[in-house]
Amino acid sequence: MVEAILEAAARVFVKEGYGATTNRIAAAAGVSVGSLYQYFPSKDAIAVELLRRYRESLVELVGNALAEVETTPFEVVVRRLLADLLRAERIDPGLHRVLIEQVLRTPARREVTGFEERFEEVLATTLRKMGKRVKVRDYEVASFLLVRVVLSVVQSAVVDRPRLNTPLLADELARLVSAYVESDPA
Repeated sequence: MVEAILEAAARVFVKEGYGATTNRIAAAAGVSVGSLYQYFPSKDAIAVELLRRYRESLVELVGNALAEVETTPFEVVVRRLLADLLRAERIDPGLHRVLIEQVLRTPARREVTGFEERFEEVLATTLRKMGKRVKVRDYEVASFLLVRVVLSVVQSAVVDRPRLNTPLLADELARLVSAYVESDPA
């Protein structure tokens, strides 16, 4: 039932925006609103769970992509990863927009804490493994900075400036990240 409610909520949020009601979500899921409330106390709780699940898939995506750094040039890996993040291929762009606007840019954000920190850990580990190929002075500071910059740009491109959400943006962001991280070739 939880899966049916979440799938229905995603469809309804894409179609109607965050103005959709729990009654509408329950109807789309084929359940009573009382049943919906047994699992989710509010529409916000549904949105938070959708965002939590989406973010879990992103942590996996980032971890898998960065694992390729040992055999693939860093900038190539970063460019592919950023293109994936900007395409939001694991989530409908309309739903991504709703979740950013209604969860990440509201007090509900505190319900999904720890996500950026998990990205930072994965990135810091990757930077350490890259050894002399990296010119950053502190892995944790660099990871903090990169995660916050990249997520901010991705979220802004999805919500605020979708016309800029193009392959060129991914390329330019990859150049920025690579220039910051990589040592100049000998």
